[in-house]
Amino acid sequence: MCPPGLPPYPFPGAFQKKEVTSKDKTALPSEYISNHQKENTNMETATATQTEQPKNVVLSDVLRSENDVYRITLTEFKGERYLDLRIFFRSKEDAALFIPTSKGVCFPEKLREEVIAGLIMARVAPVVERAEGEIFSSVKICEIPISETECWRISKGAGAKNTFCDIRKFIAQKDGAFFPSKTKGVSILGTSLQDVILGLMRTEPEHLA
Repeated sequence: MCPPGLPPYPFPGAFQKKEVTSKDKTALPSEYISNHQKENTNMETATATQTEQPKNVVLSDVLRSENDVYRITLTEFKGERYLDLRIFFRSKEDAALFIPTSKGVCFPEKLREEVIAGLIMARVAPVVERAEGEIFSSVKICEIPISETECWRISKGAGAKNTFCDIRKFIAQKDGAFFPSKTKGVSILGTSLQDVILGLMRTEPEHLA
């Protein structure tokens, strides 16, 4: 049965796509109008989601061990540019594929020079002596403010086998003391630190992420 106001099917132009105008809507069933509006909304949402996807360009992969690397990625999201420094490990199924871990930091590109300067300070700072009986020891090199309640802290330390440089977000508590984030940080082996610094200095992409 045809909706009221329309000629018997097939009517002229039945197989042609036509823009539904406000005048046409009065002649169409409410169910059709509702579905049509939902489809338009879904398409707009999908398009917006696609345009908001971050664009990733790998600036450098620095060898950490045989099976993992420090990957430095330049990311652009919603018009803002960020640098991501993260440990990636080699997939067991595909030796050419590296998978990201939660061990990493992501900071605005505008802080690049300050982060690099802090890492250079850590590299040339005296070797940290590990106290007897401790698993590791570390000293603060510098802090890079993010806001009144957050900062990036760069430290240099030594463990039982390796020296390291740590960059980590610290968050202020109610009493004003700053505590380290358990998830937003990464430790860079002393043997890889110079190459990580050079990777952060890169402006030309090594390859697409």
